[in-house]
Amino acid sequence: MSLYQLDPSPTVDHDDSTINGGAVTPPETVADIVEDLDPLKGPKSSVPWPGNSYIIRSAISGQVLTLLDGQVVLASPGGRGSIHWACVQTKGWLGFKNTVSGRFLGHGPKGNLRCSADRHQSWENFCVRMTPDGDYILLMTHFERLWHVGSKNDKGKEQLAKIGERMEEAIIWEFVKV
Repeated sequence: MSLYQLDPSPTVDHDDSTINGGAVTPPETVADIVEDLDPLKGPKSSVPWPGNSYIIRSAISGQVLTLLDGQVVLASPGGRGSIHWACVQTKGWLGFKNTVSGRFLGHGPKGNLRCSADRHQSWENFCVRMTPDGDYILLMTHFERLWHVGSKNDKGKEQLAKIGERMEEAIIWEFVKV
């Protein structure tokens, strides 16, 4: 039984050997350990919804979307980057605001992901689509089209970016609610 599933009805101890009579005690002692509180060890994914915050994790690599030294990267959890993203909605589009920087996830002129906008505007618009396996793909606007978010090689370095319409090249994501 976890901390959030306590039985609200106490158990009465009918032991007559105590001076004060029966003692009312909870049915069990609850002691959570730190690992039980780790959101990355919880359910696989949640539906991204405005008003909630998430860790956005690659379903394949397990790395998480991280704002690190001003760059948006995939990194292993537990590093020094910022990994919490508040989901917002503007004009029907979803957006993701980094909870530490206060800036919005979006793309630059070449399509590379960045986190620099102080407002949720068209370059920060996302559409999140569920896959048949219950994971998600992220899509971003590209003129009148939606392009998948994935990675591309930019000057010899892998960059997260909006990459085009081919779903095979998209990164599959999990949204871990925090």
